[in-house]
Amino acid sequence: MSKTPAQRAKKHGAAAAPAPAGGAAKPAIPGSTRSPQRAAGNANLIVIAGAVASAFLFGYSFLLVMPQFAQLTGGLGLPDTLIGGYSTEYAQQLRTAFGEDGAGQYNYWHKTADTIFPLLFGFTWLILLGQQVRLRLWRWLAWSVVVLYVAADLGENVAVDAMLATDPVGDASLASFLTVAKSILFGLSLVVAALAVFTRKPKPAEGSVPAEG
Repeated sequence: MSKTPAQRAKKHGAAAAPAPAGGAAKPAIPGSTRSPQRAAGNANLIVIAGAVASAFLFGYSFLLVMPQFAQLTGGLGLPDTLIGGYSTEYAQQLRTAFGEDGAGQYNYWHKTADTIFPLLFGFTWLILLGQQVRLRLWRWLAWSVVVLYVAADLGENVAVDAMLATDPVGDASLASFLTVAKSILFGLSLVVAALAVFTRKPKPAEGSVPAEG
């Protein structure tokens, strides 16, 4: 006479117990679930890496590239650095000092390092603000400042290159406007991020009881 499952378990131990319906249960894999703490840690690593890379590109442009262009132009400031704007007459002086080769090198810098920087900076700042700003309305407002900066910086590159592509140069009004807008929005992006980081209140732990006044 066959024994019942309880009798088999009593004689042979838990190993003799029948497997649950649908097959044996799979053991849990350590780390298979993504906790909020782990997701936040991954985002922090991305922000740190992006900030370091952005700082490197910023330093490369201002410490290495800009001095080389200053030598080509006899000390004239590049449109990207003239945060107060510039005139068409100034752009013509720059184009004459640059020459065809210098204008081509300037265009190449715009299409490489000065395109990567705003994209990388914007991506990093969007993640940073998404972590630090909890209220949805304020988060979207902070994001909009960064997105507008990226658009203005990339648009400035195109406008400046188009302005300097010919001799005599084209009208500088659009390029000058975008330079001023880019400078203001970049500063606002830094201020918004600083406020978000230094004024953020720590999130209360789960299950904690707020102190009574």
